[in-house]
Amino acid sequence: MATSFTLDRPGGPAADGLPVASAAQRWILRAVAICDDPCQIWFVERMTDRSGPGLHDDVEALIARGALVDSPGGLRPGSVELRDAVRRGIPPSLLAALHNRAAGVLADGARAAAAAEHLLRVLEVAGRVDVPLVSRLVADPAVDPSTAADLLLAARAGQDPALGPELRRDWALAAVDHLMLAGRIEPALAILGDEIAADRAGAGYRALLLGRLGAWYATGRPSLAFDYLDRALAQPDLLPGHRSWLLSTLAAVAGRLGRPDLESLLAAADRAHADAPSPDGEIRLALARAGNALAGGDLPAARQVLGQVDPSAPAARAQAAFLRAERIACQLACGEYDEAGTALRFAEVDLGSLGGAAQPMLAALDCRLRVAAGELPEASARAGLALRRCPAGQLADEVHAELLAVRVEVAFRQGEPETARELLAGVEPPMDWPDAVAWVRLAGAAAFDPEPGRHAGLLRAAVDTLARSVRPLLLVPQQAPALTRAASLLGDPHRARQLADQLVRIAERVDSGLWWGVAQHVAGLVEQDPVLLRSAVGQLRTTSARPALADALHDLAGTPGTGRAEARRAAEEAAALFGRLGATGDQERAVRRGRALVASERRHRAGRHGAGFGALTAAETRVAELLAGGATKQQAAASLFVSFHTVDAQLRAVYAKLGVRNRLELARLWAAREDRTRPTPAGPEPAGPVPAPGEPVGRD
Repeated sequence: MATSFTLDRPGGPAADGLPVASAAQRWILRAVAICDDPCQIWFVERMTDRSGPGLHDDVEALIARGALVDSPGGLRPGSVELRDAVRRGIPPSLLAALHNRAAGVLADGARAAAAAEHLLRVLEVAGRVDVPLVSRLVADPAVDPSTAADLLLAARAGQDPALGPELRRDWALAAVDHLMLAGRIEPALAILGDEIAADRAGAGYRALLLGRLGAWYATGRPSLAFDYLDRALAQPDLLPGHRSWLLSTLAAVAGRLGRPDLESLLAAADRAHADAPSPDGEIRLALARAGNALAGGDLPAARQVLGQVDPSAPAARAQAAFLRAERIACQLACGEYDEAGTALRFAEVDLGSLGGAAQPMLAALDCRLRVAAGELPEASARAGLALRRCPAGQLADEVHAELLAVRVEVAFRQGEPETARELLAGVEPPMDWPDAVAWVRLAGAAAFDPEPGRHAGLLRAAVDTLARSVRPLLLVPQQAPALTRAASLLGDPHRARQLADQLVRIAERVDSGLWWGVAQHVAGLVEQDPVLLRSAVGQLRTTSARPALADALHDLAGTPGTGRAEARRAAEEAAALFGRLGATGDQERAVRRGRALVASERRHRAGRHGAGFGALTAAETRVAELLAGGATKQQAAASLFVSFHTVDAQLRAVYAKLGVRNRLELARLWAAREDRTRPTPAGPEPAGPVPAPGEPVGRD
């Protein structure tokens, strides 16, 4: 109930030394002083139950005395010292009542976050709380999950008689949900452990506690998630609402991982939700269906399902971060990089309502976007920063593996294999489904190693995992050719063809230039077919996937059957593109391939035109002889009475005609020529003239 503050201390308005002339002014000053932010006049009116000219005159008088300062943002105390003095002068019980009234006023004024802060101060001072107001505020999306968790924990720890055992249990579960959303995992797990150990409310409550543990492990150790959720569902005498929540949660986890019994699980979850709808059950079921579609590579179906869910709906609070992340992931998978970047920026702005746990998830998506679009150094730097900010124990395996994969892939592309291998050596990814799903992208990054045999087990496990769910591959299309190439190098053509078939199925469902380009790239590698690779390059030119295009160009240049001129142009374009992306290691490989193709083309051209020693002019022969014998260009120019530039031009012509690249090769070739042309030692001279062919021997 709202309280009208009209009482005052004995002894007059200024008995406590405050710069006020009346009791009414004191209450105005107190209402402003208990707030951390400037106050609007409507708040003061509600707090003092006054309005109109009388209130406005008192406010103006306080401003004139310097007790209040007015600003476009609102009213605030004249100084920090005055604010603290006012707060100290309010008796504790009165201070609690003031904060409680402020919480109600702000909540009614759509200022839920500020209301929650005032309610926390009530708990600090009095240990009692307005139970309906707490329930209302913690469900409001404007209150960040961390504050909501603190409010629930403080209220639950208080001695308010309105808090019965059932409400305390409900608030414990709600506090765990908000702590996990806030990324405060340790206290959340501590509460779950304490509640499970206490076993104070029977099998139904125990099932919900086990279910929370299962939800936490969903993106870390899915095998544990399945274990906890299955154990929860096996508890006796489950209430219909509890069973509905557990089944929808299990379906949401299973959908991401390609669990074989998902269809029957979804059907059971649908029936349970129809019998006893849970607040966010429909959203969990939508995530399950979208996850199932993504596991099969059906991006259009996943986007349709996710588009029907409103992430700002109150019921979506616990799943809002996952909803936003899945939508952005779908944009990335479709190659809509500009749209994904915009969505990420909006999500960062909404981070307060999404919760701290969303920050590393969004950071991983941002890094993956930058790799796909070709901002490699920036992606690696951001991934490293995110890993340093959040210790591995506080990160879900999926996010940790994603950030690590970005750093590993960029290190290989930048020609730093030892750095990449050190990063890979620091983890021991699981090899079996379902836990291996989270690490597929790290395996895809390891596939860029020039020596894939170092990671043979991880690579084979990744390809086998993709047979269950291609979801991990959707955000990293450029990793598909790398995995295919690695499988071929490991002598495993079956897995290479398996990947090619999966990519074709994705391309048929998505029907975009990105996925047709990647599918044709992979098929071209498997078949060693330059026609497929040429088509892949054409498709990828229509996208913003610069690394995928550069890789396809490089593979086209190195595929047997590609014409020499086309291969050289592809290698040169790949080198230039790699350079712009910051992939210095890939650029060097492409440059070496281009040089080799140029030399091969010269040799081919020289042979086609009858070049060789016989094609050299007299001047070129003299230059070649001098330089092959060890003379410098300057010495050759002086000996031949020509300019240095003439010698340089003639030497380039010699290189082109003889198909050599440097003076060492010229010297070797020239020495071999001299050996072939040197006359053999003469034997005894014949007694008479040698007859011409066909001439009778011994004729006079």
